[in-house]
Amino acid sequence: MDTEGRPVHVGTPVDEPWGELPDGTRTIADVSEAPGSPEDAGGERDLVVVRLDDGGVTDETARTARLRRVRERFPDASVLTYTVDDDVDAANDAGRHDATYVSGRRLAADGETLADRVGRVDPPTGDERTTGRNTNDEFLERFLRATADRSTDIETKIDRLLEIGRERLDLTIGFTSRIEADRFEVTQQLGADELFQSFIDADMVSPDGTVGLETTYCRRTIEDGGTTAFTNPEEDGWSDDPAYELFGLETYIGGRVVAEGEILGTLCFADEETRDRSFTDDERLFVELLAEWLGQEFERQQARDRREAATTRLENTLERIDDAFFALNDDWKFTYVNEKAAALLDRDADALVGTHVWSEFPDALGQQYESAYRKAMTTQEPVSFEDHYEPLDLWTNVRAYPSEDGLSVFFTDVTDRKRREERLEQLLGTAERLQRAEDAEEVATQLVGAARDVLGYQTNGVELYDEDAGTLEVVTWSDEAADQLGEWGPRPIGADTSGEALETGEHVVSPDVTERDDGRDYGEVRSVIAVPLGTHGVFSVGSPETDAFDEDDLSVVKLLATTATAAFDRVDRQRRLHTYESALENVDDMVCVLDSDGIVTYATAPFAAWLGVDRETLIGQSLGGQLSDPDTHDALSTGEGGTHTVDEAITSLGRNGEHGGAETLAIDVTVERRAVGNGGLSDEHPVNGTVRDHGEGDGRRRGELRLSLLDDGSGEVVGSLVDTTDLYRTRTELTRERGRFNRLFERLPDPVIEVVHGADDTTIQSVNPAFESQFGYDEAALRGRPIGDLDLRYDSLDPDKSTTDGSPTDGSPTDGSPTDGSTTGEASIDRRVREEGYVTDEIRRRTVDGPREFLFRGFTYEAPDETYAFGIYTDITDRKHRERYLSVVNRILRHNLRNELNVVFGFASEIADRTDDETIADYADRIETTAKRLSGLGDGAREIKEIVEQGSNERPGPVPVRPAVESVAARYAEDHPDARIDVSVPESVTVRVDDRFDRVLDHLVENAIVHARGDAPRVSITAEHDPVRGAVTVRVADDGPGIPTEIREVVSGDAEISQLKHNSGIGLWIVAWVVEAYGGTVGFEPGIDGEGTTVRLRLPAADPPTRD
Repeated sequence: MDTEGRPVHVGTPVDEPWGELPDGTRTIADVSEAPGSPEDAGGERDLVVVRLDDGGVTDETARTARLRRVRERFPDASVLTYTVDDDVDAANDAGRHDATYVSGRRLAADGETLADRVGRVDPPTGDERTTGRNTNDEFLERFLRATADRSTDIETKIDRLLEIGRERLDLTIGFTSRIEADRFEVTQQLGADELFQSFIDADMVSPDGTVGLETTYCRRTIEDGGTTAFTNPEEDGWSDDPAYELFGLETYIGGRVVAEGEILGTLCFADEETRDRSFTDDERLFVELLAEWLGQEFERQQARDRREAATTRLENTLERIDDAFFALNDDWKFTYVNEKAAALLDRDADALVGTHVWSEFPDALGQQYESAYRKAMTTQEPVSFEDHYEPLDLWTNVRAYPSEDGLSVFFTDVTDRKRREERLEQLLGTAERLQRAEDAEEVATQLVGAARDVLGYQTNGVELYDEDAGTLEVVTWSDEAADQLGEWGPRPIGADTSGEALETGEHVVSPDVTERDDGRDYGEVRSVIAVPLGTHGVFSVGSPETDAFDEDDLSVVKLLATTATAAFDRVDRQRRLHTYESALENVDDMVCVLDSDGIVTYATAPFAAWLGVDRETLIGQSLGGQLSDPDTHDALSTGEGGTHTVDEAITSLGRNGEHGGAETLAIDVTVERRAVGNGGLSDEHPVNGTVRDHGEGDGRRRGELRLSLLDDGSGEVVGSLVDTTDLYRTRTELTRERGRFNRLFERLPDPVIEVVHGADDTTIQSVNPAFESQFGYDEAALRGRPIGDLDLRYDSLDPDKSTTDGSPTDGSPTDGSPTDGSTTGEASIDRRVREEGYVTDEIRRRTVDGPREFLFRGFTYEAPDETYAFGIYTDITDRKHRERYLSVVNRILRHNLRNELNVVFGFASEIADRTDDETIADYADRIETTAKRLSGLGDGAREIKEIVEQGSNERPGPVPVRPAVESVAARYAEDHPDARIDVSVPESVTVRVDDRFDRVLDHLVENAIVHARGDAPRVSITAEHDPVRGAVTVRVADDGPGIPTEIREVVSGDAEISQLKHNSGIGLWIVAWVVEAYGGTVGFEPGIDGEGTTVRLRLPAADPPTRD
């Protein structure tokens, strides 16, 4: 309290719910600002709240100084200290200065505030305070020594804490526990061996060493959230607790061990005897301090474990990667170097860490290494490059990835590759010269020169095999070989290194030829590599030193020998080609011959013509170079889905030939159209005697080239070409059609499902968005699943309308697949579609909006790989409802209304018969007349229903107008002999209608005659054809009173249908309805001689329109 008796808060208050202070608390920045002197506090129960982690307390020394000043200024005050987060050192400082400590994290976890905790802090007084301080100091010193000892592990530290706690609290038992879910396990304990063993012997502990948490004292510790303690079970309310009944401990105090917000367990002390005094706040604080330290130690251990695991994973990853790797910080200093990088840089990895990269490797300054690294750090974009570091004679492929903190550099040693590339470039030049050689002797000369000048093998030579003599003979040797070996004449194969290589077909490496004892004088030569040149001969290199060649030398010699073998083969093939070239000169097929490198060695004129080049220009060129980009059109069909260029196809053929595989492959090839001139041919060039127009819009010709490997072992390939341009065009169009179909599939408003019919099952291929929306399924979830997984069935709510096996009697599917809507047990629609190919049926299905009725149409189609089927669901729920409504209305009109009208007829007639009153008789006659008109409405309704049903079942087709008109005219002429009916319809006029057309004509003629003014009505029926528009106009004219305006407006659509006053109105409405169903129109014109009405029908002609 300050001099005015109010609580004092030292430091900056915390703006958190748990930081609430007692009312009237005065806040000061530091204790030096408190008014008064130590004596002013006197013996009052003063209270000081001290924050130990604000800006005024920057380190441990400042915190201790603040507590010392507080205690000196307020020696008799109760002091509550706190920090925001758990701080063991702060708790220790508080104990040394006779103050109570709590952390904000603890208060928040317990749902308390500083004001709540203040009420539980009692001020120590007199000697008791001094004794308590001394006791606390002693045990806090022991606590600090135990926890600060870095040489001990956590288990040893816990044992020491338990021992300190037992002595501090004067109790015999100390233990820690682990709590997982509702299970409790003692992890370490002191002083309770016999007690715990008795529990084990009594089978109170499960085999895994745990007991139920509900039977332990720690249950209350966890629930209370703070320190839980008792010294007298009966007085403290523990006598009926399950833990007391089970364990029988008379004294207990325990606190929660919390790490990272999670309760791990408890730290507890207990005794089987009753303690003679209650636990003081200092003792409670001491236990809480131990528990908090243990929680923090577990947090630190978990953090260390995570860091170590992450570091280990990172280091293991970096050490396991094949690339060398180092990391630089933003000061260009090494922070990590893996062993691969250290080895390539010829440095110690640990020694490099912390050093400056440009100081350690100054020769990299000004090179691409420096510019690329700086660019990466500036732009924060990855860079990659290859560069040579001269001091180490090291070529590296580098990938550098920047971050704000530095640079991660991966690099690989590509020195060997670079050197190989240089050597290969030289060998490529040699290969080109070998391929241009005209004969075997020139090939041998080129080979010897390349081995000497390019590869540095000074001693080398070529020997060729004479098949007739069966001997090897030197053709060309280097000067050094001649000097060292002398003269070698022809000799049989197998006699020396060269003979052995040719005989076995394998290379021979002799580290010291003097040990061969083959009777051959090798002169000064000691080491030899002999490589066969196919069946042509042997290429050998030698050295005057023993064991002079390694695997790299052998690889290079074999590579050069392989190239030379191809050149010898080409020379040999050229010789053979002349023998059959003349036989192909007059062949009309498109044929070519290629060597193993895809070079055209022969081509017929039609073949060159198809390519659009001169035959002479084509010879010696790569066929692949004459074709279009292989990325888009050259596709090899191997039967395994492989795609290759022409050169790869030749290689594949060679491989297949070596392993006895296919010796013929078909490849689709493409060439650009070439203009006439410079040896080119036009698009209209004759091919196989036929002029083909290859203009497709993309300027390409396409063909199928069948490549066959010759069986003479030469590796040559014969190609036979067939033009497939038209076939490709067809395939392209089919692909476009498929694309259009897919777009239509996605946009169809009706739900559609596509399935694949396998041998034994049906799987879902796709559904369109309308299907997903209607039935609530996701396409991704359905794709690839059996049709049985699709459950669309609608189970009736009425059990009497379901089958005995639970399936609905309306035919809804029981296995998820569509059914035909029949009773249970009949084949599903899926099986019907399989068997019949096309199925249509009306079914009921469950949708996201409830049950709906659909017209289902399913059909199959064949693809090259599978059989597919589509199912289309057209929602006909509204139509079915209308049909049911019309059916009910029709029945009411036809049956119920007629029956009631019959009664009306009877009573009206009875009234007329029994009355002499003329007025009443007139009323009865009017009633009967009205009833007859109502009865006519029923007949009209029946006719409308018939027309609707007839239109649903029939399709319009060509119908001649004249026979139909004459039939109707003849019928009414017979019934009405006084009527004059004129017909003027050409024989050729034909309309696209159905059988309802007779009803249309019948109604029009009936209206004209029945509603005429006189006894001799006139009717005129004409028809004319408009070929340009593809229409036929039929006119029915009369001289009657005319059709009322209100009826004409309803029929023509100019007015809403409100009331049809008489049968003629119904008849005209039927006429309009049927004509509009045909796609026609109804109009009105003046009648005969300006009297009456002409009804004009505009109908589709049977023939299509002729306009452009």
